[in-house]
Amino acid sequence: MYNSAKQLQRVLTAREIRKTFLDHFTVNHGHKFVRSSPVVPFCDPTVAFVNAGMNQFKSVFLGTAAAPHKRVANTQKCVRVGGKHNDLSVVGTDGYHHTFFEMLGNWSFGDYFKREACAMALELLRGPYNIDPGRLYVTYFAGDKVLGIPADLECFEIWRSLGFPASRILPFGCADNFWEMGATGPCGPCTEIHIDHRPDLGSVEQRAKLVNAGRCDLTELWNLVFIQYNRHADGSISRLPAHHVDTGMGFERLTAVLQNKSSNYDTDLFTPLFDGIQQAAKTPAYSGSFPDAGSAALLDTSYRILADHARMVTACLADGMLPDQNQKLRRVLRKALNISEHVFGHDKLLTQLVPVVVETLGEAYPEMAAKQQAVIDLISHEQEVYKNLRESSSKAFAEVLMEFPNLDDIDLMECPGFVPAYREFQVQRGKFPNNTIPGEFLYKLTDTYGLTEESFLKLAELENMSCDLERYRAEVSLAKIKAKSSQREIPGGSLCDLANEQRIAEAQAMLTKRLAPTDNSHKYAYSFDKESNSYQIPPLKTRVVGMLLNDAEVSRTQGSRIQQPTTDFISIVTAASSFYYESGGQQSDGGKILVRSHQQPAHPHLLDVISVKYLNDCVVHVCKLSSPTDAFQLAIGDEVELQVDAQQRQLNTCHHTATHLLNAAIRSLFKKVTYQVSSSVTSGQCKLELGLLGKRIQKSDVQLIEDLINRVICSATPVQVQVLSAAEVLQQNDITMVPGEVYPEQGLRLVNVESPELQLSSKELCCGTHATNTSELSSFCIVNLKQTNRARFAFTAVAGQAAENVLKTAALLRHRVDLLEKQFRTDKLTNATEAELQTIRHNMLHTDIKLPYAFKMDTLERITEMLKRIKESSRTTLKEFVDVEMRTLLQEKPLDTHPFILHYITSSALVEEIPLQRATKLCQDRPVLVISVCDSVVKARCCVPVHRITEKFNASAWLQSFADTFNGQIAAPKGQNPQAVCNMKGRRVSNLFEEQLEQAMSKAHAYAKLYL
Repeated sequence: MYNSAKQLQRVLTAREIRKTFLDHFTVNHGHKFVRSSPVVPFCDPTVAFVNAGMNQFKSVFLGTAAAPHKRVANTQKCVRVGGKHNDLSVVGTDGYHHTFFEMLGNWSFGDYFKREACAMALELLRGPYNIDPGRLYVTYFAGDKVLGIPADLECFEIWRSLGFPASRILPFGCADNFWEMGATGPCGPCTEIHIDHRPDLGSVEQRAKLVNAGRCDLTELWNLVFIQYNRHADGSISRLPAHHVDTGMGFERLTAVLQNKSSNYDTDLFTPLFDGIQQAAKTPAYSGSFPDAGSAALLDTSYRILADHARMVTACLADGMLPDQNQKLRRVLRKALNISEHVFGHDKLLTQLVPVVVETLGEAYPEMAAKQQAVIDLISHEQEVYKNLRESSSKAFAEVLMEFPNLDDIDLMECPGFVPAYREFQVQRGKFPNNTIPGEFLYKLTDTYGLTEESFLKLAELENMSCDLERYRAEVSLAKIKAKSSQREIPGGSLCDLANEQRIAEAQAMLTKRLAPTDNSHKYAYSFDKESNSYQIPPLKTRVVGMLLNDAEVSRTQGSRIQQPTTDFISIVTAASSFYYESGGQQSDGGKILVRSHQQPAHPHLLDVISVKYLNDCVVHVCKLSSPTDAFQLAIGDEVELQVDAQQRQLNTCHHTATHLLNAAIRSLFKKVTYQVSSSVTSGQCKLELGLLGKRIQKSDVQLIEDLINRVICSATPVQVQVLSAAEVLQQNDITMVPGEVYPEQGLRLVNVESPELQLSSKELCCGTHATNTSELSSFCIVNLKQTNRARFAFTAVAGQAAENVLKTAALLRHRVDLLEKQFRTDKLTNATEAELQTIRHNMLHTDIKLPYAFKMDTLERITEMLKRIKESSRTTLKEFVDVEMRTLLQEKPLDTHPFILHYITSSALVEEIPLQRATKLCQDRPVLVISVCDSVVKARCCVPVHRITEKFNASAWLQSFADTFNGQIAAPKGQNPQAVCNMKGRRVSNLFEEQLEQAMSKAHAYAKLYL
């Protein structure tokens, strides 16, 4: 690169360049510094990453949020992976493509405009940065006749007045010099400052022709956008009442210019990373060569890719993004791991580069330094997962590629379900009309094999087919309705008819599009009464503004009303509502709507509120008449009274606050990388699934968690709620947010519980209802714990009255088991005693009875020990358990309706010495797969009658689909045909094996349904 700056006494470092930019605007020109937003999009679901400096101010330009200050400057972390100009495969092959980069910017929100923006930019470039103006060219908007926008001659004259000759001020059209946020919305002309790296190669007139020509020796340096228009849906343009300025300058390119480097990778932003790689891997040093320079370029390209990806991964992980929830991040991370291992021969290299990234970027972005260890832990966890996946799948994937060579371009490691999905696709593709994959089949690929929309779009591209995405998304919506309906029984009736509920949902959506937003602020209007120990929710009088009878809209015309006895669903939208609608993981409120009859106002009718929805900013109350009657009437405009069920709300509220305390307690006690996967809050309980790296939750840990939360409850700590804007939230630290969640710009509720003496701090963004003080929870206990994945744990807990009920149940059971244990010790056992122990054990394992988790585990151990001792004196009787269980099962599942048997033998916990052969002998008329678990060892046996054996379905293949979950080894008994008979050797599992067993059985069931 030509020396673009005048001779300096010394070259500025990247830190100094960044600081100089910010000081120029904040100190010299009255701008307010606003810290970079996270690279995780906070309020924008349209992008996977924050990819431009203006992203965090998008709502200001759209007019939906107030500006943080009339003048703002910052340096923004940006990530671009994929897209027209950011193909991941290009990174490392040239000197300027990056997945992570910084954007320097200054903004004016209705304050200064074109002249000041141009003058401040030029002042910085030729002043503190000492760039020779003779190397610069500027562009301006040439106008557009179609849009009816004239040339920006004002901008031209401004640059002339600032000393630029006309030969260096160049006009360009919309493609280069007109900025638009989207198809509609704010837009305006821009002016770009370009820098000539090789002015010695021609005259000003010759070099001017190369501006915007895609040359690497004459590039854009700074873009100044003047937002002064608004584009409408019809394509027309109008002027905005207030004008804004939005500028952006790529920091990596600026640093290369000021450090006189021909490549961004030659600057001190990257050289420390190259040094770190070389020292750790003992490879030849980075030489700066590119793909056209011979074999040395291959190593240098790997240097650049690894350094770039280390920066991107560190930035994303430090900002709370997770590989589990962002496949693009996972792809970049795994590519870096592959390069570390296969090019540099060092499988820990990426984690060793994290401190180097922090050293170069941590001063500007302190969150990287604060989260350094968490980033290292996340990378190490992902590396272990990736390693295990490769070891377990490499042979299978090699076989698949031999069978389907065209899958070579697909990263099968990213989606293990792709292979069986592709096999089924090959079987079914002949049935697909018009070369289009039907939406119903696409949904099956998602539901059965875990394929994402991105995955099956790859499949379609591979096969030169299209996808019916509209039908696919309809199937997804229907599945959600079905899932909710299966859990919700309508009082006084049967489960919702799915087709009817879908029609109602569509009608509700159409209705609410035409209505004004509901004032739902009243849902937070409640208080706690200490004397009655209950929540007080005042009734709310409001008017009906929209209504459906089932899926038919009730007309707004005068006199049109519901006026007959009905058992149908009535959807009511009111001007205001005090009901909480389902959101934030919390179930909706229940309650009543009181309707006073025009004929008999003293005898009101009650509507039961079945569910509450939020559609198009409207609250929809789905109701049924408590007692259908001829006298019932309701019309648009009628006044009604909303009565929220305070008891249910209290339970929901206590459980939601308990969920926050549970999350905070786990983070406080174990100091490990913790992230929320999901949560669910109902009146009966709360559930919280967390990712927890480097920690296996034990029974003793559960007791520690409970103890800490109960001490916080006893401390009567206030629960504080602040209402903030997104901009205010982003300026705070240590807020727990759900990874991947998109938050609104305004009205964010920050729920805060601080107990410094107990070292617990809970700060979460949450729209749910919460206790006003922790003492309102009265008690807390964990009733279940499941390990749902390698590093994920699902907690189920209860608080308040629900917790007190659970503790009472536990006390009664403890007393009964104590008596049984006393009988056991004094040899006063009877058959009835043994039967009672079996019944207690069965109820604890297979019914909905809630007990404190630690107590439950201890009690099960006590009962199991007593039953095992009993077993020693009655082995013969216990051997009959398997026979009885299997015979009962076969009677309940006849051959004509159940072509195969897949069964976990529940009595196996007591009869581990009984071979599974005893069970399979009882089922010789169809395929059978039986499983036993005893003393934390899982075994399985599979038999398939000869007449049911096929290439795809046989004992070996079917059992393998089950055994894969446990990494189990399968083999046929000596001398027998593995397609007819196969056993899985015993594999030790944890006490929390239920989830793993359920997963394995689900896979085996799906396999049999597919291939039998």
